[in-house]
Amino acid sequence: MTSSPRGMGDCWKWRAGREKARSLVSPYPNTINRPNMNQTPLLLGLCLFSSVAFSQPLFRIDSLPRQGIVLDKGWKFHVGDNPDWANPNFDDSRWDSFNPAIQSRQLPQQGIGWLRIRLQIAPPLRGKTIGLLIQQSGASDLFLNGKLVGQNGQISPQKRIEVGAGRGNLPFIALSADSVQLLAIRYAFSNEQWLPVKWREAFVVVRAVSTEFAQVDSVDQLSTSMWETLLFGIFLALGILQLLLYVVSTQQQATLNLGLFLVTQGITHLIATDSLIKVTGVTQVGLTLDLLKILFTIALTLSGYCYLIGIYQYFQQPKRFLFYTTAALTLATTPICFFFPSFEGLALFILAILVPWLEILRIGVVSLKQKKSGAKLFTIAHGVLVAVFIVYTLAVFVPSFSNFIGHFGDNLFLISFLGLALTISLLLSNERAATNKLLRKQLAELEKLSQKTIAQEQEKQHLLATQNERLEQEVEARTAELKASQAQLIQKEKLASLGELTAGIAHEIQNPLNFVNNFSEVSAELVAEQKEALAKGDLEEAGFIADDLSSNLHKINHHGGRAAAIVRGMLEHSRTDSGEKRPTDLNALVDEYLKIAYHGLRAKDKNFTCELVTDFDGKLSKVDVVPQEIGRVVLNLFNNALYAVNERAKQTSAPDYKPRVGVRTRRLADKVEVQVSDNGTGIPESIKAKIFQPFFTTKPTGEGTGLGLSLSYDIVTKGHGGTLTVESTEGKGTEFVLSLPTQHTTV
Repeated sequence: MTSSPRGMGDCWKWRAGREKARSLVSPYPNTINRPNMNQTPLLLGLCLFSSVAFSQPLFRIDSLPRQGIVLDKGWKFHVGDNPDWANPNFDDSRWDSFNPAIQSRQLPQQGIGWLRIRLQIAPPLRGKTIGLLIQQSGASDLFLNGKLVGQNGQISPQKRIEVGAGRGNLPFIALSADSVQLLAIRYAFSNEQWLPVKWREAFVVVRAVSTEFAQVDSVDQLSTSMWETLLFGIFLALGILQLLLYVVSTQQQATLNLGLFLVTQGITHLIATDSLIKVTGVTQVGLTLDLLKILFTIALTLSGYCYLIGIYQYFQQPKRFLFYTTAALTLATTPICFFFPSFEGLALFILAILVPWLEILRIGVVSLKQKKSGAKLFTIAHGVLVAVFIVYTLAVFVPSFSNFIGHFGDNLFLISFLGLALTISLLLSNERAATNKLLRKQLAELEKLSQKTIAQEQEKQHLLATQNERLEQEVEARTAELKASQAQLIQKEKLASLGELTAGIAHEIQNPLNFVNNFSEVSAELVAEQKEALAKGDLEEAGFIADDLSSNLHKINHHGGRAAAIVRGMLEHSRTDSGEKRPTDLNALVDEYLKIAYHGLRAKDKNFTCELVTDFDGKLSKVDVVPQEIGRVVLNLFNNALYAVNERAKQTSAPDYKPRVGVRTRRLADKVEVQVSDNGTGIPESIKAKIFQPFFTTKPTGEGTGLGLSLSYDIVTKGHGGTLTVESTEGKGTEFVLSLPTQHTTV
């Protein structure tokens, strides 16, 4: 399963998801080969110059096929920096010929240089708009015929990498009408390395594609990054939850290993996002790519091993020759990748994925025949994942098959991963529920036995008065044993609630995920319709479809955020903020978050209007607080106030009702107060004492997690030594008063 570096370039014809599958089986020595990271060489589209051609050869472009054209010949390279080098008339005949698609060992670890290439453009392409794709390890400025047409990353005034970038996509590059055009790249590169050269990606790879292909590729990359980020959050949250449950009750070894599987699998999804390099803004791109490759290889190896041993333990299957052979082959993935990089793709595809997955599928079938609890559900979920993975692999190597499955294959692959994570969490929850049910049954039997024993002892005391002392000692000893057993069972009963909590979280996450799945399928259909519209030249219809796609992606992001909010909220509730206090203008802070809250609700409900009344104390001194934390508190108070007046506006029939939210700041003797009031629905007296409790909410299901006021209360009281109180009249309005001590205020 090896190929040439050129073959890696051809991988651009697959969508972002299929690129990930290709990366698992394509160990190209001089191209990006980072599995599950959309590792096709970052390609930058051909930009072409209108200038007088020198004696150097021209790169001829007669047409743009769907996969585009890689610029792998005719390049000139020179270390240094001079803006005149972007000029088409500059004589670069003394520059070194250079193939940027090959990693150069002679280049310095860091620096800046220019690459130039002259291109001969066929008449049908002159004056047209094309797309550019680039893969690099640094930051670059792109010049077409002496004009800056795009940037990928950012170069500092000191001519070094300020914001690094890997893959770049420029969908709209206008060619001139000249036959010969010049593409110049000002490139600040990062050539440091930890790994051997055979592991390294290309120096820089440039590809010219059609504008339509670049646009579709951009949408695919965004969709894939969102999916991968969502999967990372879900896998990590479920994995950490299982590990916490294992810490509480260490009897279930399967919980430990399956929790580690979920965490390590989540790490692989995080590394697989294309935007990770650009989002983090690293400057040592080469070292970062090496580190991500190392982490990915180790995480994928541990994921396969923990998954294998966890399923064996869950279904209580004996470990025989097949288990130890599979485990050894799986663990051999990492050393093979490090010491034999030529076999990296085979090791990752076969040893880390295919070998353990097939053995796990066999265990699922065996457990199904043995009628083990949960075997049917697990075998279906895992079998679907294996089948989709095989289909995915076929799509990489068989173009006709790839065109047949289209975007549905991308979504199905990601959804099957998601289904597996939820299935494993559900199975572990059911196992804990079954254990708790058995413990409750044993407790009931023990209580009956205790009552029977006590009755028997009492009867013996009546009948055998002479043996009263001896019998009392026996009863006391036996009763003490029973109480000890009862205490242990009661403690285990408390642990049972944790298992029920796991099932509840999985259920809460499932609802927004249904929205994500539905909108993903609709988006896939819209992409197909957009292709048809573009093929017919109907740009207006294509624009409408693009708007629908944008709306769907927003909804996917919204409902995905809801799924993550539950677990994230639980974690944040117990997290200690490490932020430092600093003098803060509370008037400005409160005013800013009032506007944010109001405009946030306006964005959801265009018909909503509300009078905002502010009364800020102009002489208020700055207060030492953590701005992010206090900002979170006031934002939560404003959101609740706006929600209350909006609900009352919907419920009331009075024509003279006008929603109003007010905020007031004032300085008292030893404290500063922020008062947030509204004329909304108010809070019933019966639940006023519960509003600061975690997970308590009066909002409908799906609109609130019940953690906002709880976290706000902890921030004010525990983090700042202040108070947060509430006064409310049902049907008239509510006022929250936030008080902060002023011992350390500054003017």
